[in-house]
Amino acid sequence: MTEEIVNKICNEIFQVLPTEIIRNNVGLAGYVYTVQIGNDKYVVKISDDKNLILGSTYWLDKLKDLDIPIPKVIAENTSAFPYYFVMTFIPGKDLGLVYSSLSRDEKKAIAKSLINYQKEIKKLPVANVFGSLNSYEDKKNFFATWEENVLSDIKRAEDGIKENKIFSTEYVSKVRGLIPEFKDYFSAIKAEPFLDDATTKNVLVHEGKLSGIIDLDWITFGDQVYFLGLTTMALLSMQANLDYAEYLKEEMNLNPSQEKAVKFYILVFCIIFMSEKGASFNQSEAAPVTEQEKNLLVKIFEKYYEELKAVADDKTL
Repeated sequence: MTEEIVNKICNEIFQVLPTEIIRNNVGLAGYVYTVQIGNDKYVVKISDDKNLILGSTYWLDKLKDLDIPIPKVIAENTSAFPYYFVMTFIPGKDLGLVYSSLSRDEKKAIAKSLINYQKEIKKLPVANVFGSLNSYEDKKNFFATWEENVLSDIKRAEDGIKENKIFSTEYVSKVRGLIPEFKDYFSAIKAEPFLDDATTKNVLVHEGKLSGIIDLDWITFGDQVYFLGLTTMALLSMQANLDYAEYLKEEMNLNPSQEKAVKFYILVFCIIFMSEKGASFNQSEAAPVTEQEKNLLVKIFEKYYEELKAVADDKTL
C-alpha cells in the first residue's frame, strides 16, 4: 500500500488531500493510516480482504448504541479494490506501548473499564455457533463447539511453526495432548460475544485512561477467558509485569476451572506466538528472530506447561 492510494481515498471522501499521512504499524491483515484533514484526524483502514472491511463496518454498526468507546464509520468501500473504510480518530496509544509508564492504579482502572465493556458487549444476542465471526450470518469462520475453535487455533499455530521452521512442533503436540483435561469445561461454554483482541493492543490509553477500543474486524463468540490468556501471553512476551492481567482476573472473578483454563489458553497463545515468528504479515519482510526471543517463548511455555501438568489430577473441571 502506498500514500498515493490514501491520498486518492481522502480526495474522494473529503474532496481535499490530507496534510499529513502516518502509517500505523498495527494489525496483521490490514493497512492502517492516520490522516490529517484540516483540523481533524481520521483513520483509514485498507485491506486486500473485502470480508475484513465488511466485518469491521458490520460490527461497528452493531455496537454503536452500546456504551463502548469505538470509532464511528465515515465512509466505506467494499465494491472494488482497494477495499477500505474511513473512521473517526480516537486519541491514545496501544496499552502495550504505554504500559511501563502506567501506575498500578491506572492499570487497575483500565482493567475495570475494559471488563465493564466486556459486560456491555454481552447485550448483543448470543450466536448459534462459536468462533470469530464477521457477522451473525458468517458461514465461513464458525465452529459447532468452542473446543473446535480452540483446536483450529492450535492447528493454525502448527501450520505456521512448520512453515517458518523456527520452533519444534513438539510444543503443539503437548498443547493438543492437554485437550482431554478440558472437554467438560469446553462443553459448558456458551456462544456469548466478547472482545477477544482487546489486549495489549487495540485498547487505546490516553492520559492514563482507557480512551477507545479499535480494530473490531470480528466479534468472537465463546469463552471470554480466552482474551485473558492472550493478554497474559502478550505481557509475558513483553517481559512486563502481570499487574494488569491480575487486575483483569479480579474484575472477572474467575472460578477454579477458569483459572486452570487461563493457563491452558496461555499455552495456546504461546504456540501461536511461536508460529508468528518469521512471518512478514503486512510488512515488506519478516523481522529477524533472535535467540533471546526464541528462548523467552520456550521458557514461558515450559513454565505454564509444568504448572498445568502439576494440577492435571485436579478434578475440579
